Amino acid sequence: MKEENIKFSLRTRLGAGFTRIATSFAEESAKAFGMAQPEALKLTLACEEIFMYLSKVGQDRETVEIEMMDGGYYVQSTFLFKTHHFNPRAFNLTAAVNLDDKSSLEEMGLLIASRTVDRFHITEGAQQSVGVVLIKEKSYPELTELGVPEIEPMNTYKVKTSDPNTLKLFIRLLLAYYPGHLYPTGFRFPGKVLDMASSGEYGVQLALDEQGRIGGGLIWRRIGSKAVESFGPYIFNQPPDSKMAQDLTDAIIGKVAKTEAIGLISRYSTPELPRGYFEPLGSIDIFQTDGTVSSLPIYYRQLLEDTGCQVWAHPGLKEFLQAEYSRLFFAREIRLTRYEGEQRSPYSVFVPQFDRSNRQVTLRAIWDGADAADNLSRHVAVLRSENVRNIFFEIDLSASWQANLTETLLGKGFRPRLILPYGGEADVVIFQFEETADSHV
Repeated sequence: MKEENIKFSLRTRLGAGFTRIATSFAEESAKAFGMAQPEALKLTLACEEIFMYLSKVGQDRETVEIEMMDGGYYVQSTFLFKTHHFNPRAFNLTAAVNLDDKSSLEEMGLLIASRTVDRFHITEGAQQSVGVVLIKEKSYPELTELGVPEIEPMNTYKVKTSDPNTLKLFIRLLLAYYPGHLYPTGFRFPGKVLDMASSGEYGVQLALDEQGRIGGGLIWRRIGSKAVESFGPYIFNQPPDSKMAQDLTDAIIGKVAKTEAIGLISRYSTPELPRGYFEPLGSIDIFQTDGTVSSLPIYYRQLLEDTGCQVWAHPGLKEFLQAEYSRLFFAREIRLTRYEGEQRSPYSVFVPQFDRSNRQVTLRAIWDGADAADNLSRHVAVLRSENVRNIFFEIDLSASWQANLTETLLGKGFRPRLILPYGGEADVVIFQFEETADSHV
């Protein structure tokens, strides 16, 4: 069972005179959560910039609530405040400061904050309240000189959880046996994966013999509202007729089936994934550094009865959704939506998640704005200039404003590839950028 995350909260008035209170609270909280000094100072700097920006744009005697949370392998800082003149455009990867523009200079703090942390997002609450969430991950060494033992085929084994050192050895074996595109970038750090599992955010099952030797393992985590994502199974030097992959998968299904999760998604599937257990959701294309293109399949297994849900869809996506829902036998009520002249914020914000080892990035929208088309063009141009060839965009169909971005995505060379059932608050659609003559970027 996942333990409750430790949280500290502070409510203070906005204003330059209260900055030291906010920054001291952020720094001391981060250090109390076990964050090393360099990372704690970076998070503190980001918090300082956010606080100073809010002090400039906030109203007299207004307050802000700051919450610090220990996520195990990261520290999260959340600012809750009333929005009046909040303009988040500087959070964009493509943002730049215009020294001749006073409003641009005021937003420089947001730009600094977004570049200082690893992840961030924005939430909207009731009564014009906004939450800015900053996440800074703790630092970990990639690999040590410890090496890995030689693994022999196993006749008998048990699937179970393990002690911390065995888990770290499993990660070192994973890195030795499998190429980088079959696991997330974060798995390159054995100590980090240990903290991920200790936090309860991730689960790990290993196949161990009586001497505690490792034959393989499988990792999973909760995503979205009703789904679980699995990684693997990772099998080390076992015979082709071994049932280890099936036994690991059965163990995960057994654990997940006790929760309210409806489905299991496999985005980092290995050749050992027992295909009879899953249905293909589709695939994405991965352009390798040598110029070759490989197809990366994504699989799904339904665990509980899916009674369906409502999803928003732009007319340009309706045909794709109807075909996919029919093929996958998903019960969905598609509600059509599009912009019809309603007022929008002038600026949008897209957040990138990089996998630089695979030259890959996934964009997500966290703030809607009328400049979405131009903003997307700027992001694609920057990513292509950095030789990032694999560009994806995910939209959550629970939000009509995200569904409305479909027209922009289609017009900028993105094509819908597949659906992740309940990959967010509702289904998530993955778009992939395809450079064609019709792409107006």
